[in-house]
Amino acid sequence: MKKWAQISAVLIIGLTGILIFYSLVVTKPVAETVQREAVLSTVEVWVAEPSEHQVVIDTQGIVEPVHVTDLASEVGGRVKFLSPDFEVGQRFEEGQVMLEIDSSDYEAIQAKANSELSEAKLSLIKEKALSRQAIRDWEALGKGKDPNDLVLRKPQLETALARVVAAKAGLEKSERDLERTKIRSPYESKVKKTNVELGSLLSPGTIIGSIYSADKYEIRLPVSISDYDFVEFDSSSEVSFHTDIAGAQHEWKGQLLRTESQVDRSSQSIFLVASIENTDLKNKFLVPGIYLKAKLFGKKIKDTYSVPRGALIGKNRIIIALENDTVSFKEVTIMRSSRDEVIISGGISKGDRIVTTPIPNAIEGMKVNIYDDSVLVD
Repeated sequence: MKKWAQISAVLIIGLTGILIFYSLVVTKPVAETVQREAVLSTVEVWVAEPSEHQVVIDTQGIVEPVHVTDLASEVGGRVKFLSPDFEVGQRFEEGQVMLEIDSSDYEAIQAKANSELSEAKLSLIKEKALSRQAIRDWEALGKGKDPNDLVLRKPQLETALARVVAAKAGLEKSERDLERTKIRSPYESKVKKTNVELGSLLSPGTIIGSIYSADKYEIRLPVSISDYDFVEFDSSSEVSFHTDIAGAQHEWKGQLLRTESQVDRSSQSIFLVASIENTDLKNKFLVPGIYLKAKLFGKKIKDTYSVPRGALIGKNRIIIALENDTVSFKEVTIMRSSRDEVIISGGISKGDRIVTTPIPNAIEGMKVNIYDDSVLVD
């Protein structure tokens, strides 16, 4: 009896649990379905407009003097004068005396050459007089026959004339040697190196120092082979140089001179040479060895599109926003690319709206919002 009572209690509890579970299932709340609006990417566009584009090539180089010259003595002797400015970094004007060798011996040689020339001229005058006298004598005694050269003293006259010419050459050489005792700056220069002191004994060919052209410099500028196609060499081939020193910007203008006409094997670049002058002598920073950044102004390209670099996807694709604000991918022909822009010559048309804002996971036909003139168009 007791056993049946236990079984009945279990059944009652089980039925009660089933009833409670069923009532919970039947009376559970139903979740309301909410329709979410699609979130569209907002993008900026650039309207394609063909124009003439000035190619600007960024490059860099190190300033070098136009001329570097080793000064050598052409005559020998002891240094009797040394300019106090003959020190590294000092400036000399063209023709200014830098060093002078004792000229006493060369003055003596010049005096002797003068004397020899005077004697040679006197001998020539005598021979001319003797030649004229010989002609008169022959006319009186020659009985109408033709005189030979020896009778007319032509060989003696030619010898006397040759002595005059040789004496003049000797005098000119002595004058040159005397002038060479003064070593002058061949151009406006600055001293790079000195090898001599006052009282030094020099022999012909002795290097006394090294100088370089002051305020006239050249810079070798590497450009890639593709950029080289846009370089022009004419009177308008301007180069802009600049550098930042201690927070201050320094700028100079230059001119493109020539190309070295060969490709560097390691970098596959072509070196151009530009000139630069320090017309403002107060600017102390334009000196040999300084590193400068440069901008080359090359060809002007017509009927091309200058597009922001951020608009380019991969190597040669861009995104176009169509009239219904959906996007489409296009392959374009890139003529030139730089860090900030790409120059497109084909693949787009005038009026195309080029998307310049990156779109994550963009797909063909995707709809976008166009941000135009600070107004968001839904």
